[in-house]
Formats: sequence, structure tokens, C-alpha cells
Amino acid sequence: MRTQQLVLLLCATLVSVGVSAADTQAGKTASQKCIQCHEADDWEGEDAASLESLIKDIMAGKVKHKTRIDLTPAEIANIAAYWETGGS
Repeated sequence: MRTQQLVLLLCATLVSVGVSAADTQAGKTASQKCIQCHEADDWEGEDAASLESLIKDIMAGKVKHKTRIDLTPAEIANIAAYWETGGS
């Protein structure tokens, strides 16, 4: 019985992690807003967390950017995940 409870808890944890994970395909779509000036190669070697932080800083006005960007938190995470892959 205890083993079954642990298995269920593990499965629930894995499902919740999978649901909140960034979606690179959605990031590819959302990054269409960015490709007027940027390519995924511009961010080569950067990890998703760094990219996400940079995008958030741009949106907060902490980092200068050519244009105003308006993205949801999910779009930011998805774009960062997509660019982390090198745009593939």
C-alpha cells in the first residue's frame, strides 16, 4: 500500500512538472514577434534561464530595446526554451 502511494505521488509530481515545462514549439511560434531583428543564433550558448531573465528585464525597462515588447510569462519561457535549442 505504501509503495502504491509513493508511485502515485511520483506520477503526480512528474505530470505537474511536465505541464509547467516550457514548450519549444510554442516558443518558435511566439518568437515570430522577435525575428524582425533577432535570430535564434544571436543567443547561441545562452541557457533558457538567462534568456528568460533578459527578456523580463527588457520588458521591465531595465535593458534598452529597439521596440517595446509585450509577452506573457508563458511566451517568455517558451521563447527562451526555443532559443536555448538554437532555434531547432
